[in-house]
Amino acid sequence: MRTDRLLWLAALCACSCGRAPSEQVVVYVSTDPHIAQPVLEAFERQTGIDVLLVGDTEAKKTTGLVERLRAEQDAPVADVFWSSEAMHTVTLAQDGVLAEHDDDSLSGWPDAFRDPDGRWFGFSPRPRVIVYHAERMQPDDLPVTWEDAADPRWQDRVVLADPRFGTTGGHLGAMLAGWTERGQPERFDAMVEGLAANNARMLPGGNAAVVDAVLRGEADLGFTDADDVRAAQRRGLPVKMLYPRHDTDGTGGGTFLMPNTVSIVEGAPNQIAAERLLAYLLSDDVARQLAESDSGNIPLSSAVAADYPDLIAPDPFTVDLGLAAARRADAVDRLLRALRATGTAP
Repeated sequence: MRTDRLLWLAALCACSCGRAPSEQVVVYVSTDPHIAQPVLEAFERQTGIDVLLVGDTEAKKTTGLVERLRAEQDAPVADVFWSSEAMHTVTLAQDGVLAEHDDDSLSGWPDAFRDPDGRWFGFSPRPRVIVYHAERMQPDDLPVTWEDAADPRWQDRVVLADPRFGTTGGHLGAMLAGWTERGQPERFDAMVEGLAANNARMLPGGNAAVVDAVLRGEADLGFTDADDVRAAQRRGLPVKMLYPRHDTDGTGGGTFLMPNTVSIVEGAPNQIAAERLLAYLLSDDVARQLAESDSGNIPLSSAVAADYPDLIAPDPFTVDLGLAAARRADAVDRLLRALRATGTAP
């Protein structure tokens, strides 16, 4: 398998060198390469189809590939888009960049994790969490909800990744959409205003930079993804994570799960191979690979998830991903305006 940030040039070359379309598939991937590559290599071994992987930088995770897909819409290079963030995928589907895919074998896929027209499918999500330093913080002192992290007692002690890239913006969109659906839209602005009043700082470098800031003692709490915390723990670093709730009463108000998504690009040059790769990424085999990977993604299949009880996030936050995608830009803008007013965001 070939992989490079500029691999689209290699893809164009391969397509023009007489190779049959069914022998290769070009996949744009925002999931970390060390997670995605073993999965795609297994696909190559099983099918004999060459995979050309195009990734992106950590700082522009997902966003750079989305821009590339839009730029190439009239002459697609990619066949498949595997994203670690769902909201941009939803928007690409709405804008006609992604193809409808009708497959009877996927008719039972969970409605909350699929587009009604089959333009994207969510799989193997990972939780959005708060990271803290295990040696500086006591469990009883930690916030119970995301809104608790905006309490004045966390003044100058909270960091988060740039919401214009990666999963942070999607999570903000999910908060705004979910609370609005529950008839409580004011909760989002109250949280944003609280973060700004506390001088919460926005960091470049993605969610991994948030974990690093907590480790260096620059913050006590960081908004991040579970896999970034696990990566630090594997290195023996003293960080832990908590699963803050979005609501404290009823059900469906717990942890937000950000799914991976997979889509076939409209006009994909290698349609048959693309369909095979999509089916593979939605298989139980891949769910197990991702659960057992360093990322520790959560299987959607209850039968598969039963084998990984330590990964299960309690009472996931119920929110329509389409609504979350629609709210994302507004949510990001509200946070940026508030943080810029205090000088903690560029």
